[in-house]
Parts: sequence; C-alpha cells; structure tokens
Amino acid sequence: MITKKDILHVAKLAKLKLTEEEIEKYLSQLSAVVEYISKLNELDTENTVPVSHITGLTTVTEEDTKENKRQLSQSSALQNAKSTKNGFIKVKAIFSGE
Repeated sequence: MITKKDILHVAKLAKLKLTEEEIEKYLSQLSAVVEYISKLNELDTENTVPVSHITGLTTVTEEDTKENKRQLSQSSALQNAKSTKNGFIKVKAIFSGE
C-alpha cells in the first residue's frame, strides 16, 4: 500500500515540491499501479518462457569501431554548456563530503 509518506519521500528524492492536491493525485495513481502489479503476480507463469522483448530484433546499433566514431571538437562539445571552466563543462558538486 502506498502512503502519503511514500509520496513525500519520492518527491524529496526528485526534489519536487508538491501541493496537497498533487500528493492526493499521485497517491491515488501510484496505489492503482501497485494494485495492478499485485494482480499480475497472481498469474500462473510456470510454463511461460521469459523474454526481454517480443519483437525478435537483435542489436540494431553499429559496432563501436575507430572508423565509425564521430568526434566533436572541444569547442563544439562546449558550445551549449551552461558553464565552463578550463575547457571543461562546469557542474554543481555531486558529493559534498557530508
């Protein structure tokens, strides 16, 4: 069962500020998803072969070789960066040491 506390925890992790109305909406929606998944767990899948996809496709990407690598110049790679420093993209610290 999804609780209001669960919704607030996920919102905090996602750095979202939710209104009371949004909390109730997401509580209802996520509860319905969890309920549906629990119904799927009731299905007998003993004779079902596990598959990762049903299309039959295999890899559709090209092999990673030196010949087919497309390279960007440093200036091209940095042209849309919000902030740069010494030729690198500058980002906020991920780890603060706390």
